[in-house]
Amino acid sequence: MVASGLVIGFATGGFPAYSREISQLALAVGMTFAMTEISFAGISPRTEFRRLLLAFVMSYGLLSGLLLMFAFLTPDPALHDGWVLMASVPPAIAVVPITAYLKGDTRRTVISLALLYLIGLILVPLITLAFTNQTVPLSDLILQTILLIGIPILASRPLRRWPRVVDVRISAVGIAFFFLVIAVAGSTRGPLLARPELIVPLALFSFLRTFGIGTLVSVVGRALHFARPDLVALTAFGSFKNLGLTVVLAFAVFGSVATLPSIVSLVFEILWLAALPAMFRAHGVVSER
Repeated sequence: MVASGLVIGFATGGFPAYSREISQLALAVGMTFAMTEISFAGISPRTEFRRLLLAFVMSYGLLSGLLLMFAFLTPDPALHDGWVLMASVPPAIAVVPITAYLKGDTRRTVISLALLYLIGLILVPLITLAFTNQTVPLSDLILQTILLIGIPILASRPLRRWPRVVDVRISAVGIAFFFLVIAVAGSTRGPLLARPELIVPLALFSFLRTFGIGTLVSVVGRALHFARPDLVALTAFGSFKNLGLTVVLAFAVFGSVATLPSIVSLVFEILWLAALPAMFRAHGVVSER
């Protein structure tokens, strides 16, 4: 659905009006259904501290550190701020099904991801305000963070109790991201066609932040003799960010050019997602389903 949205968005130019509002609504719906996969019940931060710390180091230490380095290496202010926003957001919710499919430590992933989203309510505005080049209206940034993280978390709690939510979750998230990507990809078509020289550096950085860092985490983890379930979870946390959230925040706060790092990274995350089973197949951790 994401790939189809990219093709249709670039081919048609997206929606003729209200692209920003459509993207915000689509993300809110997609996030709400996706968050139903996460349970906050019975979480003890003290008990889970070590596992949370490792997930935090992978996502907000290693991956966000690399993204901030990309930001400092990028002279264009809008693209710089797009990388900063990517560094500020929590991991992709997709790390849960990815970890489950690769027979990783799914319980650990769910708990760590839930806590990272709560922490993200603070870190998204904090990191953005600390490292962006442009003046960011604090009230707008906080409002967007609440609308796109806080409200989906709250709305997902009663929806989680709906018996059929498991049956419709994947379709609802897929359709929501289809419209989200059409809106954003269509809006970025003009800036990207006007500056085609941006494609190569954006693609190089996006390759490094998915294939490069993901492979590094896997190799180092094996050298340190991490258990396979832990290694799968850490690889997912170290290579996936919530690009849907990044795109909408960039679109709402900084404009369409700031979404380009996320749009290009989205392509490489899809390719990295396809490559992960092959990478772990030799180690016997891929599901038979």
